Amino acid sequence: MIFFDLDDTILETAKTNLLIFERAQMDLHIAIDADEFRGRIRTALRSRMIRHMDFAYNETIGIDPLDYMLMEEPYEEERLELFKNGVYGDVKDILGEVSQEEFFAAFLKRRFDYTEAIDGMLELIKDLKAAGHKIGIITDGISEVQHRKAQTLGLDTLVDHVFASGDFGYGKPDTKFFFGAMKAAGVRAKESIMIGNNIDSDVFGALASGMRAIYFGAKPKNYAVCYAPDAKALREVLREELR
Repeated sequence: MIFFDLDDTILETAKTNLLIFERAQMDLHIAIDADEFRGRIRTALRSRMIRHMDFAYNETIGIDPLDYMLMEEPYEEERLELFKNGVYGDVKDILGEVSQEEFFAAFLKRRFDYTEAIDGMLELIKDLKAAGHKIGIITDGISEVQHRKAQTLGLDTLVDHVFASGDFGYGKPDTKFFFGAMKAAGVRAKESIMIGNNIDSDVFGALASGMRAIYFGAKPKNYAVCYAPDAKALREVLREELR
């Protein structure tokens, strides 16, 4: 089975996250430098996550603090209320007359913005699927957010399984996550390949679990691992690995 990471392996997550801040700022009519707006909010999100949320657990499953702004379902409700109150209080001085409800609504409306895939990746997955390969996703993050990203990108109809760390209680590179995903998919490690852009979480976590692994990025300087810098190269690497 071929497993892919989601964020910045299939999905243009970093690029979309930047756009979410830009679009929210535009909707809120906040006339300050875009980098300052994003930086102030990012700082508040991170510090308030550490203070108010179950930090150890949320770090374990690999949450981006921005994810808290994109959730509809209850998640640590009492803590989340404290978190949101704190974030708003930390950035209120740059928001002018914007209310707390308007501030969070501007971000929540962006929860379906994850629509752009990395060049060539969806086509590769479609071709692998057409060739008869089973495809899965192993991704870190809150279950609601990660499954929505996959659905928004149309992956729920392309892949056989989407496994989010929030469903398991631990994230990459913990081997329990990889073993749990393989067990749920009904495959063994020697039958599995993991592809991802984080060499520690995706590659070494997979290798430690007995899987083969492909680093989706430029040739690493410090490690001798299989790698592919883009979708075209990945197609060729997979052709060799799947012989």
